Amino acid sequence: MTIIPRGDRFGVKVWDRGKKRYRWVGSFDTEAEARQVESDASLKPGRDLYTVEQWARIWLSDYVRPAKSTQETYRYDVDKIVGDVGRLKLSEISRPEARRWANKWPRNRVRTARTMWGDAVRDGICEVNPWTNLGLETPKGRKDIDALTHGEVQQLGELALRVHGDYGPEARAIILTMAYTAMRPAEVCALRRRDLDLANREVTVAGSRTGTKGRKLPKNGLGRKVVLPERAIEAIRVVPETVGSEHLFHSKRGHPLNKGTLHYIWKEVRAAWIAEGGRYITPYWLRHAGATMLIEDGHAVGDVAFQLGHQDGGRLVMELYGHPAEDAIRDRLKMTTTRVERTQSVRSGRAS
Repeated sequence: MTIIPRGDRFGVKVWDRGKKRYRWVGSFDTEAEARQVESDASLKPGRDLYTVEQWARIWLSDYVRPAKSTQETYRYDVDKIVGDVGRLKLSEISRPEARRWANKWPRNRVRTARTMWGDAVRDGICEVNPWTNLGLETPKGRKDIDALTHGEVQQLGELALRVHGDYGPEARAIILTMAYTAMRPAEVCALRRRDLDLANREVTVAGSRTGTKGRKLPKNGLGRKVVLPERAIEAIRVVPETVGSEHLFHSKRGHPLNKGTLHYIWKEVRAAWIAEGGRYITPYWLRHAGATMLIEDGHAVGDVAFQLGHQDGGRLVMELYGHPAEDAIRDRLKMTTTRVERTQSVRSGRAS
């Protein structure tokens, strides 16, 4: 077994008797930690070397994904995973234990855990990935979403007031802003007060927030201005400013909102919603509701696409969001054709 200095870190490799060659274990922040792993390897060569915390550090260092946003998300999720199960060995997380945590964690964090254990299994660090095939309830694809109605959106806002107490008005404003602007959840998290132009009923969508403190451009890489409906404006007006912060929305602890804290705000509202007979929904349903309500109000699909930030002239709107409005479209066509037929009938009567 050998400890190898690697810049300001320490690498460990161990002799694999079966394969008759050295096997690389990983890099560690301190020499003491490297020696502890070396000691573990001498007791259990090959498997069960690592606690979750030890493997997490190796995984973030030596299994880096190319996309910066993915790296940021993984670092955020891994920090939370280590906080919950870091002292356990990788092999000590059973499937029942994994399911228990998965029902508490956001789905993104479960996916990160599944990927982290998957890399460990492929490289012979542990034998089983307990995070696979858990059969968890997952949100539907957007094509299959049964769009929320205006009344249901209002109900979700009222539930936010009820379950979040003093924080309720801000939670309600977050929900109504997502629904009536049809902005993406990460875009709403990134809103700053200077992005609002309440007098002209506009908001500048200049960025989005990931699961960390990071900020990036919106999904298509372009900023845009969208209409801020009066229902959203009324809700936003009651949100207090947070001293020292430029952001519009914050968590209960006063930190700028991100997708992680939004999950916890939403989770309590959804639990109350389901208790009252509602179906499983995610924050993204609010964007879908906003697009659907715009279509049902008679707006052209190209205009709705502009509000959503799509660059395809409305194709995706019709494919993903337009189908719930088909009955309303037929009703408008019936009203229009009836009005035209009556006008023609009156003209024909006068002519005779």
